[in-house]
Amino acid sequence: MRLLLALTSLFLIFSCTGFSQSKTFTFKGQVHSYGENLKGAKIEVLEAGNLIYETTTSGSGKFSFDLQSEREYTVEISKEELQTKIIWIKTKHTEELEFKVPVFDFDVYLKKEKNTPYDELLEIPVTLIKYNPEKKAFYMDKTYEDAIANKEQRIKDNTLQIRR
Repeated sequence: MRLLLALTSLFLIFSCTGFSQSKTFTFKGQVHSYGENLKGAKIEVLEAGNLIYETTTSGSGKFSFDLQSEREYTVEISKEELQTKIIWIKTKHTEELEFKVPVFDFDVYLKKEKNTPYDELLEIPVTLIKYNPEKKAFYMDKTYEDAIANKEQRIKDNTLQIRR
């Protein structure tokens, strides 16, 4: 009887943990700078400001990481003497998917660091990657990119007006 109870308990434990595991999605990329693949760039994946994964790019500038469903992440790509880029990734609306979502591939371009009066703009993610249920894939949200570009331009215009 005890053996049956122990086996039943183990079955329930493994069943519950199996159901509680969330899906993961693979994101791959390549970092470039001035036409060259960038070896040794640091890739930091953060969730709610906490570092959850860190890696560096290979000799060909490539990197890869997996993210869990139903979460929001920021990915910081940096290399000494180059401007850091931040990417926002949302894996919301993906928990119930019953098919494998394709790997999302993207390129990141880093430029030389410059001191400008617009340094606070560097803390804003340059793009948003999120899931599109109609296409059954992740994509870069052009609407977000356009909104950020408009905000940057307004800040620069306001700064110029203040200086006059």
